[in-house]
Amino acid sequence: MDIFEPVIAKFKEELEDTGLFDEIDEGENVYEGSGTKAMVVMGTDNITSVGMQNLQHRITIFVLILTTETGISPADLRKAMSPAYDALMADITHGGTCWKALPRSWDPGLLQYGGQTYVGIAGEWEVINFQSYAAPTS
Repeated sequence: MDIFEPVIAKFKEELEDTGLFDEIDEGENVYEGSGTKAMVVMGTDNITSVGMQNLQHRITIFVLILTTETGISPADLRKAMSPAYDALMADITHGGTCWKALPRSWDPGLLQYGGQTYVGIAGEWEVINFQSYAAPTS
């Protein structure tokens, strides 16, 4: 389905272009606890019928950032990661892969991941896309 895959790929590309991360994935690789990692993880796709033969997809995408850089505080990370937020806000259509994607939250602080505590950011974005479908025949 081309409703969300292009958006996820574009989020990853935009984060990669910032040069801030040692690794970017969709959470499939284990974080070994070195460097700064971003994960772009798809959440729920809530689907609603809108208008004639159209579905609206409201997709949640989580952007999780973890670091084990020594001496970095949540305040330091907020400052260092503001370019990542800005990159995701530069084009809310993400190259035309969605109608719009806007943040719901950008929560810097301490994250629990794999039984460890890291300095990190938990971001949540709402992506809206539309899909048309053929009318039923008789």
